[in-house]
Amino acid sequence: MKADVLIVGQGLAGSLLAWQLLRRDQRILVVDRDEAVTSSKVAAGLVTPLAGSRFNLPGGLEERLLHAKQFYWDIEELTGERLFHHRKIARLFRSREEGKLWNERLAKEGESLRRYAGPLSIDRNRFHLPHGGFEMSGGGWLDVPHFLEVTRQRLIESASYAIGRVGSDEVHATGCGIRWKNVEAGSVVFCEGWRGNLNRFFEWLPMNPVLGDILDLRLPELQDEQRIVSKGGWLLPLGGGNFRAGSTYRHDIAEESPSKEAKEEITEKLSSITPLPFEVTNHRAAIRPVIRRSQIFMGTHPARPKIGFFNGLGSKGVLNGPWHAGKLAAHLVEGGPLPESADLQSNLV
Repeated sequence: MKADVLIVGQGLAGSLLAWQLLRRDQRILVVDRDEAVTSSKVAAGLVTPLAGSRFNLPGGLEERLLHAKQFYWDIEELTGERLFHHRKIARLFRSREEGKLWNERLAKEGESLRRYAGPLSIDRNRFHLPHGGFEMSGGGWLDVPHFLEVTRQRLIESASYAIGRVGSDEVHATGCGIRWKNVEAGSVVFCEGWRGNLNRFFEWLPMNPVLGDILDLRLPELQDEQRIVSKGGWLLPLGGGNFRAGSTYRHDIAEESPSKEAKEEITEKLSSITPLPFEVTNHRAAIRPVIRRSQIFMGTHPARPKIGFFNGLGSKGVLNGPWHAGKLAAHLVEGGPLPESADLQSNLV
């Protein structure tokens, strides 16, 4: 079999890259392990324009947010499947200091912040709100497992998908590209998640994986709440009184499985959001790929230009991933430049 690009891994990174390459009329083959539990399949897929406890407004946010929404809209139009859910976010302050910081930021950067934030109206009998908060617009969530399945079906229809494991020792350079078993490709891109540096080509990359947990809940008394609610942890409405709550970031990874301590941590966060009773219906955990300080790395090996890498999308992957995948696809196909902040060869030290 011949392909322009062989993609190893069909998580969020591999799926985004696949769509961007298909847009450029590339022949691709995506090879995936087809594991039941992966970080992409467990991910909440949240998009929150103002990030973290300091309400950071990332550089290039507007461009990447518009790009992401258009990207998911285009795939929805193409497949007839609903993937991205636009939702406002009720951002509750965790402390008086956090509320004070927000007001200081608002006084200095009010024009830019008010594009994504406005006054909060919320029922104080159903939510803990001792320090106030605001309502964030422009966000939402991607149903990542559904997005992965829709992508997989499209790849199967075009004979561009295979279940398998691609060992880096099985990938060999040829005169015009690479060879893996009976596949000849112009290039290969490894999108292997937390296994990113368990690979002879990229074992030098500073991977620092974390184990993350998410709970599924029944909370019937909040079934009319449509907003994502955030306060240290987060509460994501799925409809009909069903919710998702998270999350944890555990570096002490003994095994890839849920733990009692992680469940208690999330329920404690949830109890700080609402006093209402809830029932935990499911608990999942998966290892997330983290590189350095949640940095996206992509590009080609410094000594092997036909061997590429795309990883580290992290908690902002749904927002930032489509834009970065488009840049990588343009680089592979047209030789376009990569963003310096993510270019693997610009971040070797």
